[in-house]
Amino acid sequence: MLFRYALTAVALTSLSVAVEAAPDGPVVNTTSGSYIGASDTANAIDTFFGIRFASRPARFTPATPVANPPSGLQSALAFGSDCPQFPGTSIVAIAGIPAGPPLRGANQSEDCLFLNVWRPEGTSAGDKLPILIYIHGGGYFAGSGSEWNGTSLVQRSVATGKPIIFVTFNYRLGALGFLGSAQVPPNSLNIGLQDQRAALKFIQDNAESFGGDGSRIIISGESAGAVSVHLHYLYPDSQRTFRGGISSSGSSLGLITPACEWYDRPGGTYNQLGNITGCGTSAGSFECLQNVSFDTFWPLALTTYEVPGGGLPQLLPCKGPEGSLIDEYPVERVINGDFLNLPIITGTNRNEGTFIIGTSFLDLTPQPSLDEENSLIRAYIASQATNNKNVSQATLDKLLELYAHPTDNLALNSSLYNRAAEFATDYNMLAPERLFLQSASKAQRGQDVWAYQFEQHVPDTPDFLGVFHTSDLYYLDMGFAPVPSQTLQSRVQDFYISFTNDLNPGASWPKYSTESGSGVVMRLVDEDGGEPIADTLRLEQTDFLNQVDVMKEFGRFG
Repeated sequence: MLFRYALTAVALTSLSVAVEAAPDGPVVNTTSGSYIGASDTANAIDTFFGIRFASRPARFTPATPVANPPSGLQSALAFGSDCPQFPGTSIVAIAGIPAGPPLRGANQSEDCLFLNVWRPEGTSAGDKLPILIYIHGGGYFAGSGSEWNGTSLVQRSVATGKPIIFVTFNYRLGALGFLGSAQVPPNSLNIGLQDQRAALKFIQDNAESFGGDGSRIIISGESAGAVSVHLHYLYPDSQRTFRGGISSSGSSLGLITPACEWYDRPGGTYNQLGNITGCGTSAGSFECLQNVSFDTFWPLALTTYEVPGGGLPQLLPCKGPEGSLIDEYPVERVINGDFLNLPIITGTNRNEGTFIIGTSFLDLTPQPSLDEENSLIRAYIASQATNNKNVSQATLDKLLELYAHPTDNLALNSSLYNRAAEFATDYNMLAPERLFLQSASKAQRGQDVWAYQFEQHVPDTPDFLGVFHTSDLYYLDMGFAPVPSQTLQSRVQDFYISFTNDLNPGASWPKYSTESGSGVVMRLVDEDGGEPIADTLRLEQTDFLNQVDVMKEFGRFG
């Protein structure tokens, strides 16, 4: 391992000398040093990959700026290392459909705090182009900035006369980025989100070097990236690093936010990790985990990702004491309107829940009787509670009633699957989004808020998945296989580009408001590109899920 790192260091040093002697690409001077990128003349863009936005971090320690950047030119021709994560070349796949494109970093390493830039060819310092930052998803346990490609978006921005700069970055994940415990010091909690803050600061501080405008930055993201957008609204940094946000398939409540000590319970991640490493779980265990060699630590950490029943790892942002970034439950800030009053677009896909539940309910043979089905649904709903909470029988009875007759018949032979998918959609995405929208759009706030409902089924994907989680990303053209129709793709790309330039997704898109009834969302579908519709899909179900007493039963308030 050390020998490989030594070879890498020698190679980078040699490349630095070579490019210093004969630079033939675009050059930027940043606070982490000078970098030479590539001119992609075929696509009329400049790219810079693998720019360091922080020093190599110590484990579980906040990122710090590069103190002594190299004096020579550094290569920005290849992606930096991806952060260590769930194994495989893509995040996860359901019925053969990946949740993200393949990672493209050279390897995985704890030294992974790098960012990537795409800009129109020939952009120079002082051009002051607006910047769109994309925060990758992956459930906070997988993903990378290297998955995504800004070429198509930047090309479209130039073609429409609204050029932008597109940026992605890495942040620490899973046990390395979101280790929760009463034993973890406050400033070492939610390290992955702290990495994001560090990246946003670096981008703003160095925007002009890339030809960007540090006062015109939009943050965007999907899934965990979308949750991150909301969390940066709820827990803002003292340095205002963005002026608006786009949240795709996620909100501050889109994933559970447990108390950090929840991971200390028997079977919790910290409890497991302390036991299998020999570090224990009492005083001194945190320092012990910091000092275990990576080659020993990481294979053991991965075993804690294995969830009974094949579920996804639960290593998430957690609520801790002051200094932990998240020192109050998100739901409290949402309800109280205690978040940044900045323009925001937020939306969901119609069938988000199909990716969340997978195919386990679908694959039961034979399909269960109605009584068995109700028992399985009841158990699934109850399992969503966190913070050691128990959902009351009265609440479970009401939810069984509300989800007795699915509105979307995705799986023709499994009402169990259809019911579970709709509950998962509403509990994880639609209800939390509406709670935020209702708070953000109050007239007295004067906040500019827009919402969408994505309804386009991706061609050549299983019908039972419906308009699944990540479907909208196919129409951003950032790494998934191209879609055949350009109408909706252009529409989706244009609303990102327009918002990045003008803080408005387009004149035909009305702002969200519930002052005179239900809000209005933009329905995005390939038939005509989209139209505004009333935000009423399963409104009775989400209203019930958003009742304060119900949210308390599920552990939203701790």
